[in-house]
Order: sequence, then structure tokens, then C-alpha cells
Amino acid sequence: MKNIFHFALATIVALAISSCGHTSHSHNHAHDGHDHGETDVVLHDLTQYNNTHELFVRMQELTAGSSSHVTTYVTRLSDFKPEDDALLTISLAVGDKSTSLDVNSVHHGMYEFKLTPKASGKGVLNFTLHLASGDVHFALPIHVAEECNHNHSHDDAHAHSHDDAHAHSHDTHAHSHNIVEHKHIDANLISFLKEQSWKIDFATETVAKGTFNGSVKVAARVTALPENEQTLVATSAGRVHYLNNIVAGTNVASGKAVLLLDGGDVTENDASVKFAEAESNYEVAKADYIRKQALYNDKIVSKKDLESAHAVLRQAEAHYNSMKRSYSGTSVVLKSPFNGYVSDVKVANGDYVAPGTPLVTIQRSGAVNINAELPVRFANILSNVESANVELTDGTLLSLKDIDGEISAVGRSVNSCNMIPFTIKANNLQKVLPGSIVTLHISSSLSSDEAKVVVPRTALVEEMGNYFVFVQHSPISFEKREVVIGESDGMYVQVIRGLHEGERVVTKGAVSIKLSQGAAALDPHAGHVH
Repeated sequence: MKNIFHFALATIVALAISSCGHTSHSHNHAHDGHDHGETDVVLHDLTQYNNTHELFVRMQELTAGSSSHVTTYVTRLSDFKPEDDALLTISLAVGDKSTSLDVNSVHHGMYEFKLTPKASGKGVLNFTLHLASGDVHFALPIHVAEECNHNHSHDDAHAHSHDDAHAHSHDTHAHSHNIVEHKHIDANLISFLKEQSWKIDFATETVAKGTFNGSVKVAARVTALPENEQTLVATSAGRVHYLNNIVAGTNVASGKAVLLLDGGDVTENDASVKFAEAESNYEVAKADYIRKQALYNDKIVSKKDLESAHAVLRQAEAHYNSMKRSYSGTSVVLKSPFNGYVSDVKVANGDYVAPGTPLVTIQRSGAVNINAELPVRFANILSNVESANVELTDGTLLSLKDIDGEISAVGRSVNSCNMIPFTIKANNLQKVLPGSIVTLHISSSLSSDEAKVVVPRTALVEEMGNYFVFVQHSPISFEKREVVIGESDGMYVQVIRGLHEGERVVTKGAVSIKLSQGAAALDPHAGHVH
């Protein structure tokens, strides 16, 4: 019985001595939970950002003399889409030993290859992406484990595993959070693969601190600039006859007739009578001026009489020419002042109108005003306005830069409703028609409290009155975290509690991750390699 016990103990010790694998806290053991004799595979997740790209690497633990599978994803930060097909050069340098290879993408932005280190220890894994616009470089600090040696004693193997794991852990945490990340794979994280994020409007952003110096949210109306809008008025009394089915929205061309005015059965205001009267007055004034000019040359009339006759002639001529421009046959013709469209028809076809009556308003595309009125209690903010953001009805947020806008007027007195007018001129607000209602987020330059963590408003997801953000642990794993929010300028929101400066959050696509939450919680066995 004692011999059997000694034999079993010896077998256990021998197995311990032959073991050569080691794992630090940043490793992930991949397995499928089934008993089919396969060994666990240690995986690393590494992420690095530069000014233009995100590099995400998933690989087996690097061991000297052994081949490790590596998958690399390259994403453009401009749109968070996969980089186009390009040659990727990989080089691994450990001490004076180096390994390099060129790899073509298997799909847009995705590369797969095998890497066999020649030596163990600390090294650098370099990636160079060869684009038409120039090369893009990444350099990842890396650790290569010693090749498996079955002759180690149990104590040596234990010391090696402990020391190397400790050194690797220390080296990992020495890197900046946004430079290289060796991440845990937590079963509570939400999986959202690169292939998924590439297919949607997706983006992430590093959390920073900022201040809002007092802000106000108010409804505003979009109106055409005065020079882009004109109302045609009746130049004489008469009955209105619209031409070419004039209704709101009808396109009109510069100089083209829009409507006619005729006197109808009212002889006193008949357009032909008015025109004949204007023509007669002009001819009489012209003849009188010519006669007095001759008399002045003979020194029969004074210079004052001649000048008086000239003034009467100019007045009669101006009235006649005005009537002549708009008179056609028996009617007065009103024409469009520019290319545009009818925005408002103010009287019905066939109505009889008096001179000066507004008839139809014509607008043209171009710059617009955004007009708001604020209660007098916001006078302090309006006297120190710094910027304003425009929120459209579909939720789109636009800065002054986006709309090529400027704050054109801030009221210095209150109107009859005890409100202060505020106007923005927007040169590029093509999505919005005059007459539409938008929301303004107006912020001031007043001194404020200490800077707080801020995130884009699009990073927030609301559930039952509570707000959440998705914090990135790696480009494919995210943590849903509740936050408490404060002030907002429409674009950004202060986070009072729940988030820290330097963390990276999803700013576009948060709703998609939320929808995938129930069905795609990260599998703790992900990364299994056969």
C-alpha cells in the first residue's frame, strides 16, 4: 500500500516538473468547457491609437520557438470603418533577434498570420501599414515567454513563472491607458465585434474634462433673410387674377408674371383708365417743360419757373414709366423679383384689392435667420454669449461652425412680451426650411465652477429616467455603466458621477450595443483555438 502511495506522489511531481506554461493577469484562457483533451490557449488583447487609426490585436501568447496565431484589425478614426486593403509589415524585435513578414488583408481592415519569435524576453512588436497617403506605424511593447523546457526542476519552474508573470504585469501597467492596453476578458462585458461596429455609424472617444459656463435651451423659428424674401403688393386697385396656378410652393422665375390686376366693373379704378391718365399727365408735363425752356431762352420766364416745370415732368415721367412696366393691355402685371418660390398666398383669386394690399410672398434659397425670444431672467447669459448649438427636430446637433453661422443680434431691451430677442444668421442650413422650429442651446462666457468630466450627448443612453454610457475595455468588449449627468450645451453633457477622465466611451452606436446586450454578452470562453 505504501509503495502505491509513493508511486502516485512521484507521478504528480513529475507532471509538475514537465509543466512550462505561465499566465499573468492580462491573459485570457480560451476553452470550450468540454472534456475532449484540448489544452487551454492563452490570448492577449492589445490596442493602440494614433492620430488617424486604431490598431486592435488578438493573439496567442508569444513563446520563443513556437508559432502563435495573430489577428489584427485596423480601423480609420475618421469614420471608424475598416482601412482599405493595404500591405501590412510586421516585425518583432527581442534583444538582438528579430522576425519580420509582410501580410495582405483577408478582408478590409483584417489581417491574420503566424508569428514565431526567435528569443524570449521583453521586445517590441511593430506594425507598418503601407497606404497610398503614406505609412502608418504602431509599436507595441510585448513579452515573449521562454520556450518549453522539460528539464526544469519544480522550484525553478515555479520561480520562473512567478517572476516572469510579475515582471510582465508590471511592464503592462507602465503603458499609457490610451497607448497600449492588455485587458481582462470579463464575462459581464458586452461583446460587440469589429465586424459589427464597422457596419454601423460607430465611434469612440476618450473622456476629457470641460466646463459649461451657464446655458439655456429655447425654441427658435427659422426665417428667410430680408433680401431673400419679398412680398408683392397691389400697385393699383383691382381684381386679382393669378397666373399659372400660383400656390404655396410654386417655382417662379425672375421677371416672369405672377398675377394680374384689372379694374373689372369699377370704372374709377380701372387699370386702363389709370394708365391713360398717367400717360396724359406725362405728355402735358413734357410739353409744358419744352415751352417754358424756349421762353426761358428768350428771357420771358424765370429760371425758377423752368425748374418747377422740370420737377413736374420728372414726377409725371416716373409715374408713367412705373405704370408702363406693369401695365399690359387692360391690366396691371406683377412680376417675380428673383428666381425662387411662392411661400405664401395672401389673397384669393378674384378678390378685389386696394392699392398697397399684400398679395403674395416670394422667397429664394440662401442664408436664413434663426430667431428666438428669451425671458428677461436670462439677460445675464445673453450679455455674455459665447456660442450656440442648433438642435434639429430629428435630434441632429449642429454647431455655429457646422452651419457657417454667427450670432448677429442680441436684444438690448425687452419687447412688449417682456422677452429678449436673439438672432443667429446661418449661411448653410439647407436641411431646414424657413418657418421651421428648431431648438437653440445658448452658452455664455461667464466664469464657472471646476471642470467636470464631459461626454458627447450621443454617448448617453436613457432607460427609465436613468442615464448610461458604454465604457470600452477593448474594441470588442464594453461595460454598461450608469452615470449622473449635469449641465449640457446640447453637444456635450457634464458627468457628475460614474465616469473618469481618460476612459474611452462609445459616442456613436451606443443604442446598437444596448440592443445586442441581451443576446451578445461576452462569452468567457471566446477565443478558443483548435
